[in-house]
Amino acid sequence: MPMRIGGMSSGMDIDKMVKDLMKAERTPLSKINQQKTVNTWKMGQYREINTKLSGFKSVLGDMRLSGDWKATKAVSTHPAVTVSSDGSAAAKNHTVVVDRLASGAVKSSSSAMSGELIGKSLAATTAINNSNNKFEVAFNGNKKTITLTPNASYTPAALKDEINAQLSAAFGSSISVSLTGSGNDQLRFSGSGQIVLTDSAGSTALTSLGFPSGSQRSNRLDPGSAMGLSGKLNINGTSIALLPGDSLSNMIAKINTSPAGVSMSYDVTNDKVTFTSKGIGSTAKVDLTGTDNSILSGLKLADSNGVYGQDASVNIDGVQYFERSNTFTKDGITYTLNQTTAPSTVVNVSVTKDTDALYNKIVDFVSKYNELVEFMGKRLNEEKYRGFHPLSDDEKKDMKEADIKQWEEKAKSGLIRRDDIVYRALKTLRKITGESVEGIPKDYNSLDKIGISTMPFNPSKLEDNAKLKIDEKKLKMALADKPESVVALFTNNANDSALPPAEKMKQRGIAYRMYDEIGSSSNELIRKAGRAGAAEDDINSTLGAVNKTMERKIIALESKMKKKEDFYYAKFANMEKAIQKSNSNLSWLSRM
Repeated sequence: MPMRIGGMSSGMDIDKMVKDLMKAERTPLSKINQQKTVNTWKMGQYREINTKLSGFKSVLGDMRLSGDWKATKAVSTHPAVTVSSDGSAAAKNHTVVVDRLASGAVKSSSSAMSGELIGKSLAATTAINNSNNKFEVAFNGNKKTITLTPNASYTPAALKDEINAQLSAAFGSSISVSLTGSGNDQLRFSGSGQIVLTDSAGSTALTSLGFPSGSQRSNRLDPGSAMGLSGKLNINGTSIALLPGDSLSNMIAKINTSPAGVSMSYDVTNDKVTFTSKGIGSTAKVDLTGTDNSILSGLKLADSNGVYGQDASVNIDGVQYFERSNTFTKDGITYTLNQTTAPSTVVNVSVTKDTDALYNKIVDFVSKYNELVEFMGKRLNEEKYRGFHPLSDDEKKDMKEADIKQWEEKAKSGLIRRDDIVYRALKTLRKITGESVEGIPKDYNSLDKIGISTMPFNPSKLEDNAKLKIDEKKLKMALADKPESVVALFTNNANDSALPPAEKMKQRGIAYRMYDEIGSSSNELIRKAGRAGAAEDDINSTLGAVNKTMERKIIALESKMKKKEDFYYAKFANMEKAIQKSNSNLSWLSRM
């Protein structure tokens, strides 16, 4: 590389002079770079169209097979069974009889867990005055104040009657008091739910009635108080350790968060604990084998034996089924059993073609088709702007961003205008929409006969000329009348393998024909511009091979330009040396 010397001796801007000289020299390189850019843009547009074609091909792939059109809906005539169809169920009627619902396993206390709410023995007479005539009673959470009529000498029987009168006024017949004990002198509170006795402020009534502080004042467990149970509770093979300080709430939390697959609850009304399997069916179980006897006794459980759920028993079309869940699927129909049916009750389930779903499927097809042909039509009819070439970096320096964008939009416009491959693909697709399909009823063997027609020619909007439009009323009438024929228009295929290819094609449905055509056009575009995501210089495509050739030329020209630039700098360097030497000689002569 020659030494680059600035114009120190000559006073010239050597860099600018070389740059200006190289502008003319770089003209061939600039042109080939522009050609490569245009070629790359064109490749991108071909690939973009191919991506659109592939997207529509996926839609056609879901339409060309009749199995993908099994859109049906199921309806039940009785609330005992609700049904739905996944679309694949065959259109027919079914009968259903529900003998038994699937249920989980349940194991409960055999008797009430709490003791009776009984006070201590009363004296022969009890004095009730304003200091001990009030106490609080809560029944199933409903709390009220009971006020007794003062009396200096209540006998146990009279006291019982007075309390019952006040309880009746407060709660009706839900709570009552009776006498018990060997001397028939102990008050016993009874009711169909939880009863809790508490002191009223400033009153000692409960103590006077035989319920002093610290004695039992409720006929049900306090979920927050220690149960006093300790040891091992074994549920379905999962061991849960209980501690003496664990309350009923603690116990329930331990069990319900364990992997035992069981939920525990406490029934306040019946004063019993219940273990319920989280699953249902014959495999669901509650097995307490291995549980300590002290815990079984404390929870009033009769034994540790396992109990099991049961399967649903249902008769469908005369066939008996046993299901582990109340929701199950048979032949594309999902049944949900809500209740058993009387022996004389038969639930009728009808499965019919879901014409709304079929209609929506066809509307989606037309919409996707129109999007594709509109895009292709725009590319084919884009205006070509002469004089708009790809901008070089130097040209972009003096332009605004918006101007650059607008320029490049025009430079890219019309690159595949009237392109043969895209035009043939669009023309063939449009031709297919007007063809008939042999082998199906004539009233339904073409798109126009079911209400789908081509839009009229519009010279001012050429991209719309291949689009389809739907006559909603006509299409829905066709679907309601002959849904199978409408589906066959898209999905029909020749069953006779001996037929010539041309005859087979006449029997192929619209979706089949379009699918094949798009596959052919897509392959042609791939040969032209390569697959989406492939390298721009992929020599397996025509445009990629052109890019590769131009890249080699660009490398060669850049090398040539480098040598040329070095040549100019060498010439100017020699000139600078000559001027410097001349200046030196003149300086010497002037000194002499």
